[in-house]
This record gives sequence, structure tokens and C-alpha cells, in this order.
Amino acid sequence: MDKPIYLTPESNATVLNRLLAPLFPRYRVLLDLEREPAHLRVPLRNLILSHDRRFLFLRNQKCACTQTTQLLHAYGNAGETYRGNVHRADRGIYAARYRWLDIKPVFEAHMAYLFTFVRHPEKRAVSAFRNFFVDQTNIARSKHLQPMLARGYDPKGEVGRNFDVFLDYVTDSFARDRLRTDTHWRLQVDNIAFHDIRFDRIGRVETYEADIRAIFAEGGAPGFPPDHLLARKHNASRPVDFTVSPAQRARIEALWAPDYEAFNY
Repeated sequence: MDKPIYLTPESNATVLNRLLAPLFPRYRVLLDLEREPAHLRVPLRNLILSHDRRFLFLRNQKCACTQTTQLLHAYGNAGETYRGNVHRADRGIYAARYRWLDIKPVFEAHMAYLFTFVRHPEKRAVSAFRNFFVDQTNIARSKHLQPMLARGYDPKGEVGRNFDVFLDYVTDSFARDRLRTDTHWRLQVDNIAFHDIRFDRIGRVETYEADIRAIFAEGGAPGFPPDHLLARKHNASRPVDFTVSPAQRARIEALWAPDYEAFNY
């Protein structure tokens, strides 16, 4: 019998979403995005537009997306970052999860400087694992708890062994439906629709400060962000107290091979 896997819904055109759409923008967006090709719905919903429509950022989970969204918020709010979960913010920035129809013409006409960030696949995989299954701080962790337990995950167990279980879970998720896999460990080429979307710049987490300064300069806001905003870290990953083994590294390189190839890692 197949072990359980949490995958994102195949379609959001559900009865519940239709009932809630007149009341809440995020449900209207889910229905609006049903008109787009299936492989683009997640990337398009992850777009963030600056207040002046100069910058359009595509969030790639576990790749400084909180840090960058906070900087965009500060850019549109007199240098003030957002207090709370910035991915729920709807003032000073336009988030596609609430404002897709406002962002759509800007995106389709490529009217804004479009950028994203990527990260070394091994570092990203370890960061996602820690966030969900070591620190257990991600709000979506409960969706994956039973599937991980079914594969042998022990919340109080040895970290290296639990990481093997995590890699088993990713393997099964990719095999079942790569596009519906959780975006925190889904392939980055899928998260940013690498083969379909033309970016002005794809930055790297490893050279974040230099790249984000270049992005704002090239997009028409040289001098932003100031040093004090860059020094503030939002949702930064803490190091995991284990070393990836050669066997685990080989599994990571096989699982995320398209990311290694696309981004020259």
C-alpha cells in the first residue's frame, strides 16, 4: 500500500472556494488563476509587485523570499519593514495572492523589472528540512507530519536519519506529482517557471547583498537598500547540527538535478 503524501490540490475550482470567493480576495485569486496553464499557477501566485510598479519579484521558497519581500515592503513604506508575516501584507506592496488581476497586466507586458533568487540545492534542501522537521516552525508542517511519520520520522530521533526519511518523502512526492509537491522543496525550475518566464535577473542567495543592490540599481532605485536594512535578517535559517553524508549528497544531486543544471551549481 502506498504511503501517504501531502500534495497541493490539483484544482482550486472547488465548491468551497467558489462560495468564499465573493468574500475573500485570496479565494478569488485562486479561481482567477485557474484560467492560466497549470504549471504557471503557483509561480504567478507568488509574484510581489512594488508600490510604484517598478519591481516585480517572484518568490522562490527557501531562497530569501521573506528577506526580499521585507525589503520591497520597506521600499514602499518609508523604510519600514512589516511587523508580522510579510507574506500576508497588502499595503505598500501588491501580492498576487490578493491582487493577481492588478499584477497580471504588468507581468504580461513586462512593465516592471522582474527578478527572483535561487539557492544551492543542498543548502535549500537542508534549510527546508530544518524549518519543517527540526525546528518545526513552518505553519504548514502539520500537513506533512503523518506522511513523514509513516516513513519512519521520529521528532526526537537522530537528525541524520530523519534527513534520510525526508529525502524518501521528497522522492515519493516527485514520483507522484512533481508540480504538486510542496514549494519549499519542489524543484526551483518549477517554482520560478524557469523555461517559461523571462527574468531581468536571477540572483543567488550566496551573493545576496551584491545581487539585491544590483537589482534595485538596474530597476531604477540606486542606493536602495541602505546598509541597516540589509543588516536585518528576516526568517534566516539556522545551521543544522549534522553534516550531509556522501550518500545523502548523491541523492540530493539526483533529486534536484534540473536545478544544478539550470543554475550552474
